[in-house]
Amino acid sequence: MAEIMDRIVCSNVHYFYYDTEFFFSHAAKAGVRQIEFYLGTPHIFIDHAVTDDFDRVKELSEKHGVKIAAVHPETLSFRYGLCYMDDEWNKKSVKAYKNCIDYASRIGVRQLNTNVTGAFRDQNQEEIFKRAADNLKEIAAYGREKGVKVAAETESPYYEGFLTRLSEAEQLSDYIGDENLEFNINYDGMKAAKETVRQWTDKFPGRIRGIRFLDLESYEAYRAEQNGDIFERSFLFFPADDSYLEKPQEFDKALLRRMKSEVG
Repeated sequence: MAEIMDRIVCSNVHYFYYDTEFFFSHAAKAGVRQIEFYLGTPHIFIDHAVTDDFDRVKELSEKHGVKIAAVHPETLSFRYGLCYMDDEWNKKSVKAYKNCIDYASRIGVRQLNTNVTGAFRDQNQEEIFKRAADNLKEIAAYGREKGVKVAAETESPYYEGFLTRLSEAEQLSDYIGDENLEFNINYDGMKAAKETVRQWTDKFPGRIRGIRFLDLESYEAYRAEQNGDIFERSFLFFPADDSYLEKPQEFDKALLRRMKSEVG
């Protein structure tokens, strides 16, 4: 049980509704040991010009015994993205990512997760891919300097993400040529692309940081099809149900109950 629970990473996606200590205290009460910390207000404010000085996040993490396994730049609002062709916004976006890496390094977090956003459908997709790849190359190199791994995350081809398939991740990796760039798998996106975890781990040995599930049902499907657990890294949970945003402690409790029942 402890071995599996140490690999569960929950998210503070409901930061819009609750202050920072509320999140840490309720995560701890629910038994959560690790979180992915979204860098969005009111918890943290980071943009291209400002890096929040609220370093008490580390203190709260230690106080409640909840490790920050990774940070994630604010991409829900799509203010900053990796695919913007507008030079001014692209430059600001890269600076915002670097500021997030600086903040991660400052509070002792060694991983930055990100989806690949900002790809407008009415513009040349090859040019957008090159822009995203150039940006990630610069960001990954900066992360290496600061001791922070950068994990790009796939999304479903039915969603708004730009990076959706293993072939695209391979093309991205070959272009960048920096092993400080790693990957997270979006389980639902992987299934939509008709791919497998084994294909991903074979293609990027030691460079898959985690698998993200939108809900517990997706996690159960993964466990069933694997006939056990073959994956050695983290499981990331990003609840899709809006009701969880208003009751984060209820989601955490539901997750823990389900996990405990599965491992006996």
